[in-house]
Amino acid sequence: LMSSDIPQQLFNKFQDLINKPVSDQTEFFLKSFIFALDTEWKKLIELSKTFNKYLADYGQADGDTACALDPSQAADFLQKNGKTRTAMQRRTEIRDIDIDNNDRITFIEYLLLHFKSMIITEYYKRTGDVNPYDLSQDGIGVTGVGAILLDELFTLPLGLDPALEAAIEEFTATKKAREAQLKTLQERASKGGVRGMAAKNEIEQLETQDSTDMNRLELTLNAAKKKAAKKSGEEAVRERKNAEEAAAKAKAEESRAKLKARAALWN
Repeated sequence: LMSSDIPQQLFNKFQDLINKPVSDQTEFFLKSFIFALDTEWKKLIELSKTFNKYLADYGQADGDTACALDPSQAADFLQKNGKTRTAMQRRTEIRDIDIDNNDRITFIEYLLLHFKSMIITEYYKRTGDVNPYDLSQDGIGVTGVGAILLDELFTLPLGLDPALEAAIEEFTATKKAREAQLKTLQERASKGGVRGMAAKNEIEQLETQDSTDMNRLELTLNAAKKKAAKKSGEEAVRERKNAEEAAAKAKAEESRAKLKARAALWN
């Protein structure tokens, strides 16, 4: 089931996204809000790690196969990550971002709540409409905005440089590979013995290497982000308009050429 105010096309895109791993959901959110997040993109990466750890520590509800929290876990996770609300506010807002109404909160749904104020601000900045919501308290109590959140989530920023996309994808791929390797080693280390000790040593080496690689990727990401930021939204719109005008002109010239050729046949 979906909220009645959400267009089917948006809901279908969202359904596809929530069925992907946490790392893929993180990558999509990062691409969509890389400029709006600014230096907060590191917080997003930390949140993805914390979310995965929470799942590992507390498990999922019986019968669940997706990487998702139940509403009480989501409320606890929200509170533990600096988003203080009353019990009633948490329940209401968590219910609001449970887009598919399945009583489970995936990471991307949690991000819609954690960064709700930022997303709503970006939406009205892009559309030029007047923002009717009071975001002075970080969006606390603001509900009924599911369609707006999804619309902005699936509207990638104008002027998103391919180099920036590639940097984000490389960052995510490296992080995903490291996490998978670390999980295998941790399972081996927990069994103890000689192999367990060897696994612990590998974990230490991996964490050192992971830190080095992440620092390098951070530099790449920041450089690509700065380069992409130079191209403002206005420039991107202007370029798109010029491209559309050029395409229309080429089509008109092609039509004239065809008419001329057809006329030549009668002469």
